[in-house]
Amino acid sequence: MSDLLWNEVKNFFDPNLMGTLPDLWVLDATVEDWQAVFDLVRSTGWAWDYAEDDTVRPLPAAAEVLPRPVDAEEGVRLRVWPTPGRAGELLADVRDRDRSRRRSS
Repeated sequence: MSDLLWNEVKNFFDPNLMGTLPDLWVLDATVEDWQAVFDLVRSTGWAWDYAEDDTVRPLPAAAEVLPRPVDAEEGVRLRVWPTPGRAGELLADVRDRDRSRRRSS
């Protein structure tokens, strides 16, 4: 797969064009896949913040984030602004949903 270019997909994330931002699920993502996302966020120069239970913290390794149970009281949030001026915010709720489905079945 070639790299996704922001200019090719940014309209999908424009609330003035699309209304509410879409919910996206990345099924079967591994810790390594999430680490690649975290590394991308760190290496691009994009503005971002990571928070645990509304306390902003440095972005940890994905292996530290994903062991949290889906029903954990502590929420995990990663916000990314891939465009200057903090326009076009992307919000990620980083959880191992596959593990929660296996537990409940």
